[in-house]
Amino acid sequence: MIEKFRKLSLENQLFISFLSISVCMLLLSLSITLSFNLTRQKKEIDKNLMGISSYIASMDHVVDMLTIGYPTEEARLELDSVHEHFSDLNLIVIYDTHGLRFYHTNRQETGETLVGGEETAILSGSRPYITTGFGTHGPQRRAFHAITAEDGTIIGFVMASVFTTYISEQAKALLPTYLVVAFITFLASILLSHGIVRILCSSLMGHHPQELLELYLRQDTVLNAMTEGIIASDRNGTVIFANQTVRSFLESGTPAVGSSIKKLFPDTAFESILAAGTPVPARNVQLMNHSLICSELPIGTSPDIQGVLTLFNDRSEVEALSDELSGARSMLDTLRAFNHEFLNKLHVILGYLQTGHTEQAIAFITNSSLVSSQAIRQTADCLRVSRICALVIGKMMHAAELGIRLFVTPDSRCTNKDLLLPMEPYITIVGNLLENAIEELAACSKDIKEITLGIYMNDACTIITCEDTGRGIRPDLLPHIFDLGISSKGENRGTGLYLIHQITALQGGEITIDTEEGEGTCITFTYMRKEPG
Repeated sequence: MIEKFRKLSLENQLFISFLSISVCMLLLSLSITLSFNLTRQKKEIDKNLMGISSYIASMDHVVDMLTIGYPTEEARLELDSVHEHFSDLNLIVIYDTHGLRFYHTNRQETGETLVGGEETAILSGSRPYITTGFGTHGPQRRAFHAITAEDGTIIGFVMASVFTTYISEQAKALLPTYLVVAFITFLASILLSHGIVRILCSSLMGHHPQELLELYLRQDTVLNAMTEGIIASDRNGTVIFANQTVRSFLESGTPAVGSSIKKLFPDTAFESILAAGTPVPARNVQLMNHSLICSELPIGTSPDIQGVLTLFNDRSEVEALSDELSGARSMLDTLRAFNHEFLNKLHVILGYLQTGHTEQAIAFITNSSLVSSQAIRQTADCLRVSRICALVIGKMMHAAELGIRLFVTPDSRCTNKDLLLPMEPYITIVGNLLENAIEELAACSKDIKEITLGIYMNDACTIITCEDTGRGIRPDLLPHIFDLGISSKGENRGTGLYLIHQITALQGGEITIDTEEGEGTCITFTYMRKEPG
């Protein structure tokens, strides 16, 4: 039955629901009314029984009849008149204190006694009462009332009865009226339910409820599938919608819909947006220990703003996209530089061939193979700052011409957002470190000539390392290596490390040298972000 109901259209479900509610209310109201009327009727009958029995007990002829000890015609006629006058009364019976019957409505014989036992209490001086007893005519409602002499002595009692079948007939007499009322009300419920559904459909801008339900379910599915967090709040700041992404940001058990936007998101610009009607651009925020990028937009136009729409994006994802875009741009710049450098190499090779220097051309081509396209792509992928990347690739080309292999560590990371210093210090440090290493390896006669560059950046620290396989720094030069004019490569040199040392001292960084004579040198530049204040 439930499955069949679910298969019905929403309009039919609404109609059946409204009709069911109306019918239930109808049945409930009719049941309560019928029960109330039956109870009231029963109380009315009991009240009449008590009144009639009290009246009969006070009749003079009845008292005289019991006083003299035998039935009298005057009492019989008066009691018959009472019975005829009260049509609702079925039986009137008079007994003396010994249970001897002096009058009976349907039986005029005397001399019979009552053996039911219900009269014991009234003969003992009890107040008048009503019981439900059983006689020859079935169940009865019986009212007992004592009959007293002038001195107050109980000389008998009266029992006035109504058959319960009579009460049932009275109740059945009410049923046709209630059935007619129920039928009319049921028809009215059908018309009313149909009218409500029609009014509801006409107020939905031409959409049927089923269409709106399907539209809502599709939109709800789409909004919950979005990776962006969405919160919609009304003019009072109460959240009226929050998608699944937002709920995943909240602590377990924290309700979203129905809560205050200020409680969920204390940094909201809700009030200023309502006042000015202008959106708040993307900014970095914290929501339940999540680092997010938040944008807030007014819902509607001023002055009829209905609320505020708050959008959240995972900061790490946005930064990854930004990093990808920066990498693509860096790659493009790198390819342009590589293309320019490649043309230059072709010209050099062409010159060698035209002048007959074949061996030099072969050597030049062999050294150029030290810089592969894969190394170029890896460098561009690691170093997302175009100027630094172009500088390193240029040094790669220069080193290759000298038979030196220069490569960047695969875990290097360099992006614009992580630059803690201006661009020029980075260019000076990286350029001089690489140039020093190239000159050192070009001057020595070692078989393996390699330079390893590592650049590691984040928002708190920058580390730049340059390691070569050269001859190392002599121990006697090491204490003065940062002095101007001091170099292991001969006279009129020693400017590069001096400039690096000057920048390090000016910016508050640190530079260390790890060298071993005959094995090589590793120079490391470290800079930590300075906290304001």
